[in-house]
Order: sequence, then C-alpha cells, then structure tokens
Amino acid sequence: MKTAVSSFDLRALVAEWQDLVGGHVDKAYQREDEVILRINAPVRGKAELFYKAGRWLCLHEVETKPETPPPFAQTLRRLLDNARVRGIEQRGFDRIAVFHLERSGESSDLVFELFGKGNLVVAKGATIAAVLFPQTFKDRSVQLGEPYRFPEAGLDPLELDRGGFANALRGAKGQVVRVLASLLNLGGTYAEETCLRAHVEKATKVKDLTEAQVDGLYTALNNVAVAVDQERRPGVVFQDGRAIDATPIELLQYRDLERREFPTLNEALSHYLTVAEPEMAKVEDVPAKFERRITQQRESLDALREDAVRLEAQAVFLYGHYAVFDELLKAIREGRTPPEHAQIKAIDRKTHTVTLAIGDFDAITLEYDNDVTANAQALYDRRKDALMKAQRVEEAIAATRAEIESAQAKAIKIAKRPRVKATKSMWFEAYRWTISSEGHLILGGRDARTNDQLVKKHLKEGDRYAHADVHGAPSTVIKDGAKATDVTLREACEFALAYSKAWSAGLSSGSAYWVLPEQVSKQAESGEFLPRGAFVIRGKRNYFHDLPVRVAIGEAEVEGHRKIMGGPMAAVTARSSRYVVLVPGKQDREAAAKKLATAFVVPIEEISRAMPAGGVEIVERHGIEV
Repeated sequence: MKTAVSSFDLRALVAEWQDLVGGHVDKAYQREDEVILRINAPVRGKAELFYKAGRWLCLHEVETKPETPPPFAQTLRRLLDNARVRGIEQRGFDRIAVFHLERSGESSDLVFELFGKGNLVVAKGATIAAVLFPQTFKDRSVQLGEPYRFPEAGLDPLELDRGGFANALRGAKGQVVRVLASLLNLGGTYAEETCLRAHVEKATKVKDLTEAQVDGLYTALNNVAVAVDQERRPGVVFQDGRAIDATPIELLQYRDLERREFPTLNEALSHYLTVAEPEMAKVEDVPAKFERRITQQRESLDALREDAVRLEAQAVFLYGHYAVFDELLKAIREGRTPPEHAQIKAIDRKTHTVTLAIGDFDAITLEYDNDVTANAQALYDRRKDALMKAQRVEEAIAATRAEIESAQAKAIKIAKRPRVKATKSMWFEAYRWTISSEGHLILGGRDARTNDQLVKKHLKEGDRYAHADVHGAPSTVIKDGAKATDVTLREACEFALAYSKAWSAGLSSGSAYWVLPEQVSKQAESGEFLPRGAFVIRGKRNYFHDLPVRVAIGEAEVEGHRKIMGGPMAAVTARSSRYVVLVPGKQDREAAAKKLATAFVVPIEEISRAMPAGGVEIVERHGIEV
C-alpha cells in the first residue's frame, strides 16, 4: 500500500498548487507530526494544505483540528499570518516542496521535507526562523537561528540525456529496479512501472542490460514524465475493495485492478487518506498511547519526592552537627587536613565544592566557601524547588488523565457515527455529470484540461454540445443528444450555466445554448489564438434564455448503485426523494459541503464535486435534515 508521496506525485501536486499563488496564509494548526495550513486563494477560495512529516503533502481537509495551537503552530501563525504565496516549486526531483512567501515586504521560504522522518522549516532570508524537528546531520544542521541548507540534491533523472542516463545505470550495481528506485530517485512504484513499460524484467542485473534495453528504459521514463506533466489522469487504485495507491496517471502495473478517477491528484490523495482506508478509532485502545507518558510522569514524581526528603534530611543533619561541619569547611578552606570522621569523596576547586560521605549519607555536596548555615539554606532551597517541580508533575498527570477522558469521549463519538463509505466509482466522474430526467448522460468539463479531454474523447456523432453564454463556462456534452427532446437539452443548458462563473458572480439567471458536434471546432480564425479548454462554435446556436442559476444535490441510483448527483432540479428530482436545492449565496462552500456530507453519509469529496464553485445558500430540503 502507498505510504508516502513520491517524487512524481510531488511533481504533479506542485503543478496543481499553482492556483494557490497569490493567496494568503490564514491559519496554522498542528497535531503531533501533522501540520495544516489554511490558505485563502484567489481562484479556489479556502484550501487546507495537509502535511504529515515524511509522508504526505496535499490539499486535504481535516475535520477535527486542535483548538489550542501547540508552540510550533503558534510560531507559524506569528511568522506567516497573511503572508502572500509568491511561488511554489519542487526542488529538482527531490521530495522537497518550497513555498515562497512574502509579508510586509519581507520574503521567507516554507520548506516541506518529505524524505526520511521529514521536517518543516521556515527560513527568513537564509536563517531558520522555525523548525518542526530540530536535527543535526553529518553534513548539515537544521537548528533554530542557523543558516538553512538544503540536503545534497539527488540525481534528477529527468535532466539526463540518453548518454547521462546510460552512464548512471552502468555505473551502478545490482538489479535494475533497485537502481532506478534508489540511485535515480524514482521510488519503487515508478521504478517498476519504468521496467514494465520498457519490457525489461525488473530483476535484471544492470551489467546484463543490452543497449536496446537501456534505450527502452530511457524512453519509458520520459513517457512517464510526459504523462505526469501533460496527460494526468489522477485516480485511486483498489484491490479486493481496499485502496492501495493514488497516482497522477494510469499505471500499467495496475491495469487489472479497479480504479476510480478524480479531477486532481490532490483530490485523489485526499480520498485515499480519509475514505479509502479510514483509521477507525477503538475506544479500548485510547488509554494505551498515554500509558507510557503517565508511567514516566509518575517516575519523575517519585524521584522528585525522594529528592525533597533526602535534601531535608541532609539540612537537618547539617544543623544537628553544626560544629563538626563548621570545622570541616574551615579546614578545607584553609588547606588543612579535615577531621578523620569525615570521608571526603571529592574536592572540586573549580566549583568550590566538597562531596563527602558522613553518617547515613553516601554523598553530601557542600560549598566550602560558605558556612554551615548557608549550606543548609541551599539544601532547603533545593528541596523547595523539588517540591514545586513535583507539584507541576502532579498537574501534568491530572492533565494527561483529562486528555484520556477527552480522547475516550471523542472515540466513543466517532464509533457511534455512521460509517462513511464511498459510493461506487464510475468512469464519468472524471467530469461533472448528471443524468437528465429523460435518462441522457450529461457531462461537463471541470477545468481547461478536462474541457479539452471531454470534447476530444466523448463528443461523438449523435451527441449534442451545450455551453453557457458566460466566459469560462464548462464544455457540456449530451450523450445521444440527437434522441433527446427540448426537456433534456434545456436541462443540459441549465447544467452548463449553473457550473459556470455565473454562480460565483451571484447571478440568478442567464442564457445558454446547444449546437451539433460538427459546429464545435478547435481551429481558431486566422490570426487568433485559442487557449486550452476553449472552442470555436460556428453556425446557428439554439438558445434557452432566463434559465435559473441553481442546482439540486441528491441521492440517485445509477446502474444499480447509490450515487450523489448534482444538476438541474428537474433532473435530480426525477431520480431522488432525498435532495437539497442550492443557489448562489454567502455561506462558505466548504462548510456547506461538510454538512451535506454528514447528512448523506458520504465523503465530503463526493459532495464537493457536485457543488458549483463559490458561496451557496440551501433554499430547499426534501427528505433530509441539514
């Protein structure tokens, strides 16, 4: 099973994060080795960047966050509050992501290290201003106040030409899959994929590779890179009903397994983390993780109490034998031989102390420059400090017990929740989708890439194409639209309008049209340029005017499976008795998605994918409490 983000994953993620540029850091949260940064982005609105040290880094919403930020999260808030994201990059092909930030004219870098045990560093200028885990390595030190230095860069296989690639392989020893995984920084999954695509047995020794095989491996690696950069098809892979991986592209090694596609790798990873393999809390296991802490705290408490008793006994003994100790201290000060009944264990001339064994005490340390009274008082002061520390430890034990009770209560609450289960994945979920009241599948692009992909792959003869009369609206395809009546065509136009920028603009109505497939062209007029995701429409457009800007979201049965479907009210109500109706509004989209996910008992991602971009207002509820 996938346990961490790979270098190729990070490459794809960084490309998707570019719409965070221009956004501002809002809040920082921390839970042990997990850090969550909330970023208000100009395009996507609020987003949560989730980091688990050494393992995960993606846009992923964590439902429960610590109310009181730990010290590191407090430092992040102080340093990064309202900092603007100026740029995001991956360092070479290493598993290191760097967010370049600016606040009040000062630049800083937020560095996420995903290798080894991981780390998170804020560097202002070249100096470390905050670090999650202070560490010292053989070749660098990651400590507060010291210059931040990146680890020595690994080999970037995507920067190698054919000769450099061959030399890197030939200069190594062992199986080709291991060399690709470690020396060339691909990791196990993509090392195996490269071998598979090159038709090279992964256990082949590097020294036994033919020139043709080296060429095949070089070509396969570059084909993977091109797919990650230009032809991403993110998805979660399942085996026997369990999620085992989330990938930015389709991999040959998983060709016989079930795969659910997502619009972005961030969404695929988020689904993998929270839904595919949920970590269900067990009430009986809650105290276990605190057991070691309480044991250590009790040991500290017992030791402090013993210290206090011992120090008090030593002070009383000192006063009870005042004359003896007075003579002993004077003798040491004056360089004379101390009384015989005092067994001196050590005299430290640097600290001006003497350690001796006397009476029932194996060791009493005194300052020989001070008199008996001053030494006794020092012992009483140390006793007082030990008792104060013991009191603080008692308070810490009480806090730990309260934490156990809180965790148990939370675990019980989680255990009582209905188990959230993803609905069966369908091929068309890579796009926006709905099914008209007449039964026609309607597909819409989610972004420029899927707009292009939708028209190129799925707009066929006999279909119809719809588009809202709004710049940046999604391309919409009505499958078998030639057989559809105006009812379906109108619903498709409503669909195209609702998921356009008309929603985020707060419009209440608008216009859309439909055309034949042959009227849709990627060929621009002479001298003009068509951006990605845009098309030229030639000929007559069949308009519907005064269409409402609204969507319904409800449960629907699709091919015998329960699905969450969004779309025109007429389409959803034809298939669902439990649904809500949304219009543009001021309620936060993510907050509404959370409520609806709870109500429908599905992952939040399934609700979010059915919702338009922008604020919402729930105006109708049917068969469901929100």
